[in-house]
Amino acid sequence: MALGEAKPLMYANSMPKVVVTGANGFVGKHLIKELSDHGIEVVSVGGPRMAVNHSNPSGNTYSVDLNDANAVEAIDFSDVTGVIHLAGLASVGPSFDDPMRYITGNIGMECNLFEAALKQNTRPRFLIVSSGALYDTAATLPLTESSPTLPSSPYAVSKLGQEQLAQYYAGRGIEVIIARPFNHTGPGQGPGFIVPDIAQQVLACEQGTQDEVLVGNLDAKRDYTDVRDIARAYRLLLDKGVPGETYNICSGKALSGHDIVEGILKASGTKATITQDQDKMRPSDNPEIYGDHQKLTAATGWQPEIGTAKTLADVVADLRAQTNS
Repeated sequence: MALGEAKPLMYANSMPKVVVTGANGFVGKHLIKELSDHGIEVVSVGGPRMAVNHSNPSGNTYSVDLNDANAVEAIDFSDVTGVIHLAGLASVGPSFDDPMRYITGNIGMECNLFEAALKQNTRPRFLIVSSGALYDTAATLPLTESSPTLPSSPYAVSKLGQEQLAQYYAGRGIEVIIARPFNHTGPGQGPGFIVPDIAQQVLACEQGTQDEVLVGNLDAKRDYTDVRDIARAYRLLLDKGVPGETYNICSGKALSGHDIVEGILKASGTKATITQDQDKMRPSDNPEIYGDHQKLTAATGWQPEIGTAKTLADVVADLRAQTNS
């Protein structure tokens, strides 16, 4: 992809308009708030649950199956300045059981979006959300954008494919920026991820509906960032990132599963028995992964602002509120 100086999208004399795919997902809802709070008009693109599981102050929404090329063409890109493509299958574990769905689905959705924009003769700037999970975990830590890639799951393969597809469309005249977020969590995250899964079990023990907390490998260390910091990074990257470049989004430090469990127990004020469950062990689980966000910081000024203790406390509070509602 051609490199050059970043030309900000957020022009002072007009409100920018940004399409967010995956708008009714975990990150999407936080991102819509982040963009709206900064005066950006949002066009929300989500699945069939959009009407009951979504809030967009701009009120501009599409309920679209992104795997359907004809349906995607219904999105009006005519006055859109940017696209943040979040939508996709996001859980690493289930991708081992259904690799074809992850690979064809994640790459296909992105292809349909690019093609729809080109058919409408528009060239909005795209921020493609990839993943820090595609790096070769045998590489020297911290992982930087120049570290070698070696996908260890079908999910990671799909993300690398998305990046390569983006390079193709950059060659067709679309400005594309790649974001590689590492693990992120926070209030509103659904099941299938370590933080909400453990927090839900801890609260079940607290309420007497479960006797123990079942966990996988707690020795593995991962780089976790609060979802609200991730959303802020996406906004800044779309505006200030350089087309053709790739940026890590991460905290720059690693936490073990033990740290997560201890943090959740402290946030909840609950004691619980922790038991390892072999069914929760992944086929591939590397001992330690963390990244370097200095390239992102240099381009946008971004730094992680929300600490782990607050993140976990907010997750517990959110789950308690759902239980009591």
